Amino acid sequence: MAATTRASKELARFPVGSLLWKYSLPAIIGMLVMALYNVVDRLYVGRCVGPTGLAGFSLTFPPMMVMLAFGLLLGVGTATRISIAMGQGKRSVAQCYLGQAVFIYLILSFIFYPLCALFVEPLLAWTGGTPTTIPVAAGYLRIVFCCAIFQYLSFGLNHTMRAEGYPTKALMTMLIGAVLNAILDPFFIFKEVPLYFFTVPGLGMEVKGAAVATVLAQAVSMVWVLAHFLRKNAGVRLRPGFVRLYRPLIWGVIVAGLPPFALNLVGSGITALYNVLFKFYAPTEAIAAREIATIGIVMTVQMLICMPVLGVAQGMQPILGFNYGARNYRRMRQTFNLAAWWGGGYIAVMSALVLIFRRPLFLLFCKEEAAGDLLAVGPSEMAVFFCGFTFVGYAILVGQYFQSIGRGGVALAMSLSRQCFLLVPLMLLLPRVMEPHLGVWWAAPISDVLSVLIALGFHLHERRRLNRLIAAQEAACA
Repeated sequence: MAATTRASKELARFPVGSLLWKYSLPAIIGMLVMALYNVVDRLYVGRCVGPTGLAGFSLTFPPMMVMLAFGLLLGVGTATRISIAMGQGKRSVAQCYLGQAVFIYLILSFIFYPLCALFVEPLLAWTGGTPTTIPVAAGYLRIVFCCAIFQYLSFGLNHTMRAEGYPTKALMTMLIGAVLNAILDPFFIFKEVPLYFFTVPGLGMEVKGAAVATVLAQAVSMVWVLAHFLRKNAGVRLRPGFVRLYRPLIWGVIVAGLPPFALNLVGSGITALYNVLFKFYAPTEAIAAREIATIGIVMTVQMLICMPVLGVAQGMQPILGFNYGARNYRRMRQTFNLAAWWGGGYIAVMSALVLIFRRPLFLLFCKEEAAGDLLAVGPSEMAVFFCGFTFVGYAILVGQYFQSIGRGGVALAMSLSRQCFLLVPLMLLLPRVMEPHLGVWWAAPISDVLSVLIALGFHLHERRRLNRLIAAQEAACA
């Protein structure tokens, strides 16, 4: 009760700047750490295998995002329901939610994904793979699919750990996995690993080595998470007898976890569509592989840039939610304005830096002597992709604002408008009215600009509403 009172006073009275920083920093670190898994693998694969390896690795994005979507559906949904059950004093119900999540993760890991591993090649061919890139991606995905339990029990239950009141421990889960993955990657990928003034032998497994390093790192994170939930004094303890399906509880989990699930599923479809269109319009298989490798690098850079803004969005959520409930509308407006300056300004600066240093960015992912056409064409295509990205940070934060005050439908509509209602139609239309592969690239900046304008319209309408509420409060106090 005392901790709850302190938190309430903090959210209501502390200076908004320091409060936003306090809540955002752990989220920013967590988001960046989560992104490191993919970025580190891509960096090592690109420098070891070259453009073909990068193209093959890019093909793994759609199925990996589907895998992540199911993890978020259960992870976020279970964490939400456990928080509510613990607030109601129903500890046994919270343990049922935890046991149910573990049960479904086991079903996915030992039945569903091993079946998917048997049909990896047709899946990759359907999502834009070519004869040279499919074997690279298939080797990676088979290992990840067969070891899915490590990702699900580490990343999935990490949300529950945070909801239970252990945000630092949850962050440590992600740090352990990401750092260990970065350390193990070169030893599994390269034949020789340079260490200061000498080299040590590696396993030389190339792309498969990246998959092995990833699942080993996730396995260690899983042990850390399970050790927490198996403790006798755990707030929500994992008991074998509770590991089963509870039909009355499953729908609440699905409803709570549906928004992040839907967004990741749509993101997977968008990535697959890029690959399919590049394969369809490319005159040769080599050009198709180059374009797929390029979009993989571009989307990796975009993900890294967006992660801190998503952290700020998560940080402002409890401040906005509490003050909306307390009808402190002036403080809400102050919080959003500050977050918009931070997140929007950061994206604007980073977009400018990407446009200036796009060639050095490509050189991080590949060696110059082995890059070939990738370096000749890729940086200019990256410039097209990012030329409309400047104000996307503002649009992200507007969406999170509506999510924070309980208007999730507006937030979801805004998020889907860019990807489903703008980006996909443009990706299909523009190649018919201009040079095909350039049409695919120009779809992203045009949809970015239009989505920012939509966000601006929603924000101005909401700002006028807040101003009316503030004026009514001040008139009542006068």
